[in-house]
Amino acid sequence: MDIFLDVMKEQDLYEVIKIEKEAFNNPWHIKFFRDELRYNSFALYLTVKVDQEIIGYTGCWFKNFANEVHIVNLAVRKSHRNQGIGTYLINELIEMAKRLDTSSLTLEVRVSNSKAIKLYKRFGFKEDKLKSNYYLDNKEDAILMKKEINCYERNN
Repeated sequence: MDIFLDVMKEQDLYEVIKIEKEAFNNPWHIKFFRDELRYNSFALYLTVKVDQEIIGYTGCWFKNFANEVHIVNLAVRKSHRNQGIGTYLINELIEMAKRLDTSSLTLEVRVSNSKAIKLYKRFGFKEDKLKSNYYLDNKEDAILMKKEINCYERNN
C-alpha cells in the first residue's frame, strides 16, 4: 500500500470530519479545524492518503518555542485501522520532532483507551500525570503522556 503524507487543507475537512466522527465520542466541529488551519500559526495538521483518499490525519502544536511538540489529535478511518497507519503517523511526528531539535512530544489520552496507551508506550511515551475530568463529554480523566527525545536521537 502506497501512502502519501500531505499538509491538511481546508478542502480536506469534510473527509477529516467523517473520520473524526468515526473515531471520537466528542468529535471536533469543522469550525475548530478550519480555525486551526487559518489562524493557529503554531499548529501543523497532516493527512494520510491512499489513492487520493484521506484515510487518517494528525495535528500537533509547537509549544514552548518549539521545545515541545504536542499531539492534539490522531485518527484513522475505521476501514484502515490495524494496518499500521497510526504507527506511520506517530513515526512521522517523532522524526519531525527530532529534525526540529525538539526535546519532547506530549499528548493526552483517555484513561479508558488502553489500545492507544499501549501503542504510545511502544514508541517510548511515558505516563506523566493524570488530568482529572479532562474530557467534556463524560468528565473522563486523561493521561498526559510524554516522550523525551534525548540529544543523541535529535542529532541522528
